[in-house]
Amino acid sequence: MILRLADDLGTSSDEMKRGDVPKSIQCYMQETGASEEEAREYIQGLICATWLKMNKERIGNHHISNTFAGVAMNLARMAQCMYQFEDGHSVPDKETKHRVLSLFINPIP
Repeated sequence: MILRLADDLGTSSDEMKRGDVPKSIQCYMQETGASEEEAREYIQGLICATWLKMNKERIGNHHISNTFAGVAMNLARMAQCMYQFEDGHSVPDKETKHRVLSLFINPIP
């Protein structure tokens, strides 16, 4: 859920300009009459609520393997990193490219 919502926050504007299908932001706006800013705040609230639920489940639920829980948490972290500065995946000239280069390519001064 965090991956999907973070992607929508980062990419929905550009995708709508390209004629793509409505994302969670546009759906919320349509259903409630909210502005785009209000819809984005609502989606961010859903992300926060999902983090809280995931953290509670990881601490209190011993029915889920640690490996699965770790992968799920890392996927959510990666999604928020990739889409924090708009679309870090299909528009690689943004901040995300700089971060990846500084982690893996550029030498440490």
